[in-house]
Amino acid sequence: MYLHIGNDNIIKKNEIIGIFNYEKLKEDKIFKKFLEKIELKEKIKNISEGNEKTIIIVKNEKIKAYITNISSATLLKRNTLEKI
Repeated sequence: MYLHIGNDNIIKKNEIIGIFNYEKLKEDKIFKKFLEKIELKEKIKNISEGNEKTIIIVKNEKIKAYITNISSATLLKRNTLEKI
């Protein structure tokens, strides 16, 4: 299964480590260090169009992150909905 995260981007649901509210995390010291590390390794993709709401951490071969303008609540709902 896949999760649409905005701007024609999809990710595999089984690769998701976490979906977090970017606004609340950006002031956290530990999060800032994590963000700096993945930015240095160029493992972050910002698809938010300047309206950062959510950061999604994924792991396939390596840890990557996506920043999107879709709210974390909406993405969590999308992630948990299963079609019958």
